[in-house]
Amino acid sequence: MKYLMLAYTNAQAWQDTQANWDPNAPLPADVQAACDFYEQLGKELTESGEFVSTEGLADPSHTKTIRKRPGGPEVTDGPYAEVKEVLASYAIIDCESYDRAAEIGARIADAVGDTIEIRPIMDAFGAPDL
Repeated sequence: MKYLMLAYTNAQAWQDTQANWDPNAPLPADVQAACDFYEQLGKELTESGEFVSTEGLADPSHTKTIRKRPGGPEVTDGPYAEVKEVLASYAIIDCESYDRAAEIGARIADAVGDTIEIRPIMDAFGAPDL
């Protein structure tokens, strides 16, 4: 069964990291620790056959929102709502059970501090295989 794992991080911390980003400087210790954790977890999930894909997401200021309106779809810039957390990344894993997906998500939350949301991915018929 495939699961989508959404990682949310503190919005202020995200903004601070983006504002102070210097590609030539060493990473702050907490960011380096998170990178190291994700690298190790990725190796484990690849070896177990549970890894499908993962990607980090751009800063929310680069977001476009599209909504259906009476005159046709409307495209607006960014999410304007005041938020405390931002969607920072996603991963798709393929594991034996919801419990296993929750175990992986709990490891991420514990190690990195992000909020992890897990959603089963629907099969071709539109239903999760729970």
